[in-house]
Amino acid sequence: MLKKMITNAIIALLIVYFFPTSGEASGTSPSTSITYQTEVRVKLLPTSTISLKINGKYELVNLDSNELVPFTGTISAVQQNGRISVTANGEAITSTKGFNVNEVQASEENYVDISNINTASGLAPATYRGSIEMRPGTSSLELFNTLDMEDYLKGVVPSEMPASWHIEGLKAQAVAARSYANVQIQRNKQKGYLEMTVSNQVYGGKSKEHPRSTQAVQATAGIYATYNNLPIEAVFHSTSGGHTENSENVWKNPVPYLKAVPDPHDNNNGNYHYGWESLNYTDKIQEKLNLSPTQTLLSLKVTERGPSQSVKQMDAIVYDSALKSVTNIPLIPKYGASPDNFRSLFGISLKSVKFNVTSDSSVKIKMADGTEQSADYLKGYKIQRADDSVSIIEDMNISLKTPLRTNLVRTSPTSFTFKGDGWGHLLGMSQWGARGMAEAGYTYDQIIKHYYTGVEVKKIK
Repeated sequence: MLKKMITNAIIALLIVYFFPTSGEASGTSPSTSITYQTEVRVKLLPTSTISLKINGKYELVNLDSNELVPFTGTISAVQQNGRISVTANGEAITSTKGFNVNEVQASEENYVDISNINTASGLAPATYRGSIEMRPGTSSLELFNTLDMEDYLKGVVPSEMPASWHIEGLKAQAVAARSYANVQIQRNKQKGYLEMTVSNQVYGGKSKEHPRSTQAVQATAGIYATYNNLPIEAVFHSTSGGHTENSENVWKNPVPYLKAVPDPHDNNNGNYHYGWESLNYTDKIQEKLNLSPTQTLLSLKVTERGPSQSVKQMDAIVYDSALKSVTNIPLIPKYGASPDNFRSLFGISLKSVKFNVTSDSSVKIKMADGTEQSADYLKGYKIQRADDSVSIIEDMNISLKTPLRTNLVRTSPTSFTFKGDGWGHLLGMSQWGARGMAEAGYTYDQIIKHYYTGVEVKKIK
């Protein structure tokens, strides 16, 4: 009996030796990888050469042959001559189609450490749940992370909102991020992935997870903000400056649930995005506006505002020395499709489109009828001299005599200062406002319904 037991044990050992577990054998077909309930595919931003430390139940698949590549622990990958070369267990293997690192059994112990990712905080190692794909790119390898929506949100919510904030605010962020991602996935089916940056929403992977934000994700699992029973594109921003805006006043098209609403809880303790200032010089702005050598920028005037006092339209007031005339040029649509372009139009980055603009040139002019008028510039004005002759002011400076001395006065500004409130596009949920509402006792669903007009907050299976 003992002899038979020993023989059986030897046979079992031989079976294990000749038939290794997945991920450790070459030339065998891969197992069926797990299916994610709501799949999200994110394009990561790696450096040209990376290493991957694989933890948990995974298989490494060569997509050229659809066969397993043996590996233990860490592998390295680089693109060479349009192919992906992976080094695993000391052996280099090249593939024209790339490689998959597939989860084969769902587990909290599954994750992949990647050496170099261009994160929101700069170049750093990062850790990701789910599966990893390596594909040949135009000049370097492309890297994708595929995982379930709820695991994806665990890496989004703390990347978009501080995990130390009130739990109801974090829940509102989770619902907004889930709803937004759902719409983006449907919209980007042809492209096939979401970005890990603000182009979609910031995704930091497992590296950025925090117990409080994970709690918010789990507490709202499967819950969306919906309009007409469909998830909404729940855009959000940092701070509204006291009032959100209508979508058509920032972007181009009206959206029924993106309406301007008062945001009194936005200006709460610690919100430093009120009263910001940015300055740029006239010559730099003229370059951005592509003015000709004969044109001089005299002033920037806000001509129309939205309900939140955001800037809807502006004029550039320009003097043309060739035509001897002053012209008002509307900036939209000549220089952009929507008011949101104002945030980058002037050669500097403005936090929002809720601002005023002033110049460093301000004078008082005595008109022919004896009245006084304030002006940002003198260039282009007609001046009547003592001999009754009339001429147009075109010089950079003009000299004015006083009883004591002669002063040089600039005829056009050398710089413009933008002063404003808020940070972001001002549409949908203000994150600082959500924090303020949560601290005032509002629940996450009340927060969502405040910022997105006419929506329902409910679970979708």
